[in-house]
Amino acid sequence: MKDERERELDLGCKKVKLSIIIPIYNMEAYLKRCLDSVKAAVEKLSDVVEVLLINDGSTDSSEKIALEYCEVCKYMHLYNKTNGGLSDVKNYGLERASGEYIIFLDSDDYIDPRMYELMLTKAAEEKADVVVCDIQLTYDDTSKNTVFPCAIKSREGVFAQVIDMTMMPASWNKLVRRELYDGLTFPAGKNNEDVAVTPIILARAKKIAVVDEVLYMYYQRSGSIQNSSFNEKRFVILETARLCVDRIEKEHIELRKEEQIKGSVYLHQVLSLALYPIRREKFSVRYRMLKNYMPKVESLFPDIWDNFEIKEFVTWDTKWIQISRKISIFLLKKNLYLLLSVFWSPCNWLYDLQMKVYAFYKNR
Repeated sequence: MKDERERELDLGCKKVKLSIIIPIYNMEAYLKRCLDSVKAAVEKLSDVVEVLLINDGSTDSSEKIALEYCEVCKYMHLYNKTNGGLSDVKNYGLERASGEYIIFLDSDDYIDPRMYELMLTKAAEEKADVVVCDIQLTYDDTSKNTVFPCAIKSREGVFAQVIDMTMMPASWNKLVRRELYDGLTFPAGKNNEDVAVTPIILARAKKIAVVDEVLYMYYQRSGSIQNSSFNEKRFVILETARLCVDRIEKEHIELRKEEQIKGSVYLHQVLSLALYPIRREKFSVRYRMLKNYMPKVESLFPDIWDNFEIKEFVTWDTKWIQISRKISIFLLKKNLYLLLSVFWSPCNWLYDLQMKVYAFYKNR
């Protein structure tokens, strides 16, 4: 592992343009793919780049693999630390990064070799503080691969387009000017840690630019937090969402932007837990979870039903979906969880039927 002095000698006196922070914990099966993609991307750049490999106490061969890459790629630097979790790793990396821009990369994911070149070029062209790109959910069965655009073009203004996305909090498809992280830390010991940070970054940015290309491959690994079976541990999202709201209220931004951020967090991070994974549970589990979850929601976010984004949500999509959403939101607001659980049973049946019909015609 290189110490700070060796790293300074590698970089010389040149200004680092980009710091890539890669948290690593027991990722021996995926790490080479990740680092190969970074190597291909960095070698396209004329700018000085540093790659910070933060080994969070791995017990497999991840450290050995990382060292092998550091020996060949002088811009890669390995840091070993005791296990502290993802937030701790990100904070550790931010403290040591020296680039003009920061970007994260999960060590089981990988990137298009053009990613950093295109994003840095866009940042320079538009003098942007933040640059975002599209994401592909990538599966072993490639027929399941799904693209998530980083912006909804129907919204007015780039900020609204980027903030109103399900995967808006993700830190790894966003190139961020380093100063925007000043005074911000990822909440230690919490999942969904990006929810407490990324919305603040976007609010602070004077200019956000978009690269409309799929450059980040978000690997859907079986057994990962996001792909494991749903349980009430996922309710921790309420804590990080509340922290986000508390932080945004201290930023003194314009009211409209504050409401947009709250609306995105309320809809895509808080209510979405009820409207999607909880809804898909068996009837008895669904009812129990709603009774446990929604009172917490209304206690932590007393203004949730007054937010204009939530009110607008029921006007999107097809007529049938609009009706379904209006009924769901009405029953949630009235705390009629048993009736809602009953209503969601035929909704789930119709959704499953629709998916079977879609799959049948897709595979013909």
